[in-house]
Amino acid sequence: MSKSADTDAPLISVITATHNLLSQGRQDSFREVITCMARQKCGRAEHVIQDGASTDGTVAFLQDVTADAQRTRMISEPDRNLYDAMNKGAGAARGQYLLFLNSDDSLASDDILNTVADRLTATRPDFLYGSTLRRFEDGTESREKRMSLTAILQRMPFCHNSVLIRRDVFAALGGHDPQFRVAADYDLMLRMITAGYQGERMDEPISMFWGRGASSDTDVTARDYARVWMKYYDGRKAARDLTEEDFCRFYHRGHMPAKLVLGRLIEPGTCAGIKAAARHSLWKTTRRSVQFWRSF
Repeated sequence: MSKSADTDAPLISVITATHNLLSQGRQDSFREVITCMARQKCGRAEHVIQDGASTDGTVAFLQDVTADAQRTRMISEPDRNLYDAMNKGAGAARGQYLLFLNSDDSLASDDILNTVADRLTATRPDFLYGSTLRRFEDGTESREKRMSLTAILQRMPFCHNSVLIRRDVFAALGGHDPQFRVAADYDLMLRMITAGYQGERMDEPISMFWGRGASSDTDVTARDYARVWMKYYDGRKAARDLTEEDFCRFYHRGHMPAKLVLGRLIEPGTCAGIKAAARHSLWKTTRRSVQFWRSF
C-alpha cells in the first residue's frame, strides 16, 4: 500500500474495483488506469483500489504496480459483485466526492481531475457529470453527447464513470444496490434524482472507456433495467398489472407507457427533477405513438 505524505483529506476519491485481473488478461488495461492517475498530478485526489480477494495473483500484481503510486490505497477483501466492491471502496474513501473508474477505463485527459476539482470547489453540487469518450480498436474516438437529466425515467443519462457524487449523498442513499448486477448505477441515479438532489453538468469529457463489459449485452441490460423499474414503480396503480417482460419491452422500444410517467408527474410530492423527466418522457411517448414504422 502506498501512502501520501499529504495527511489532509482529499476532495475527490477515485475508486477502482478489481477481481482476478490476471486470469482475464487485463493487466495492461489496469496499468493504464495507474498511469492515467499519475499523469493527473492532482493533489486533491486519492485513488482507492478495492480488490475482491483475488485468487490468481492479482493482489501481488496490484501491490507491485501501485508501489510508487502517490495517494493510492489498495484493499483486498471478499465482495458479492462489482457494485458491492464499489460500495466497499466508497466506505474506505476519504474524499468529499466519489468517482468510480473501472479497471479497464481511463480518464479523458491529463488535467481533468484538476478541472473537476476547481468546479466542485466553486459550486459544491450534490453531483457533477460530464461526457464520456469511447475509444475504438482502430484508435478513433467518439464522444457521448446525449446528456440530460430529463432522460432519467428512460435510461442512464450519462456514463457511470463520468459522474462525481458527494460521499455523504452516496451514503444517505445506501450506495449501489448489489441485487442489480448491471443497472445498479442507473438505480442509484434514479433514486438520487427522485430524492431531489441537484446535479450540475460540465461539457468536458471526464472518462474514457472501450465499451467492454456486462452492459454491452443488451438483453442482460434490459432485464436488469426491468427489475429496477419494477422496484421503482412498485405499489403504484399504473404498474399493478405490469410484468418484468413488459418492462423489458419498454426498455427495447426506448420509452415508457404514458400512464406510468403521467402518474409520476401528478403524484403529490414529486420533485422538480422527476416532473421535468416525466414531461420529457410523455413528449417522447406521444411523438413515437404516431411513428407507425416503430414496433411496439
